[in-house]
Amino acid sequence: MSRETFRRTLRGKGPVSLKDSSTRKREGEILHIAKSPVVTMAPTTPIHDAIKIMANEGFRRIPIADPGTKKLAGIVTATDIIDYLGGGKKFEIIQQKFAGNIFKAINEPIKIVMTQKVFHVNTTAKIGEAIQLMKEQNVGGLPVVDSENRVRAIITERDIARMFAERLSGVKVSELMTKNVVTALITTTIFETERTMIMQGFRRLPIISDSKVVGIITAMDILRFFGSGEVFKNLQSGTITQVLNTPALKIAARDVVTVSPEMDVGQAAKVMDEKNLGALPVVENTKLIGIITERDFFKIIE
Repeated sequence: MSRETFRRTLRGKGPVSLKDSSTRKREGEILHIAKSPVVTMAPTTPIHDAIKIMANEGFRRIPIADPGTKKLAGIVTATDIIDYLGGGKKFEIIQQKFAGNIFKAINEPIKIVMTQKVFHVNTTAKIGEAIQLMKEQNVGGLPVVDSENRVRAIITERDIARMFAERLSGVKVSELMTKNVVTALITTTIFETERTMIMQGFRRLPIISDSKVVGIITAMDILRFFGSGEVFKNLQSGTITQVLNTPALKIAARDVVTVSPEMDVGQAAKVMDEKNLGALPVVENTKLIGIITERDFFKIIE
């Protein structure tokens, strides 16, 4: 079934549209679903402090703002930090500047790993504009700023999925899920997981054994791992090798919530909301056949 065909099957009325919502687009409506007040960090915040804040609060992204003016200066995501801690190009900073000394590296200010070009929306933006920008730029969240570029809130794909959970129906999970799932094995290390996440552009990897899901590792799991007291003490020795060679399964979620390909996407959205999850592996006859994420819901939201 083509994307356009199954869109028309959605309640027989086409894609879920904000125009049909009882909450009409109006100035300032984005602040009704965006998180406010928003936690921000200064550009000078040490990376290890940023890791702890994100891990303890469960934030996948935090805007970076001037502590005095609150003006938006950048954004840091779990992916940026994973990139720095071994996943990708930013890891070269640790190798070249600090000769692999991770303890020195994580005491650097967050500004060296943050993304400076921040996609954001204004407080007067319509929700549909935020959705469109997330889809176009493939980002999971947007800071919301006022006319003076001061950070007022943040809107994420989870906020939007929660908003539409009651209205997403008539489409099966199998029609939105990603079928070619990038996975990890029970022997995959944290370093290999980080590299795969950065190279493939995923924030989570199901861990499989004999085609069965035995765990799922997320970017936030890795952040919590690095932010834990035990690992932090190990990092004081100055070496990252032992830490990065830890099996990913050791820190992965083992009690994995899965869904069937026949489940309605509205029900899947409710499961994600109730369990506070960003994705659900799709299983048929105990075999992994796909994965559905919050971002997949955007395919039928306009």
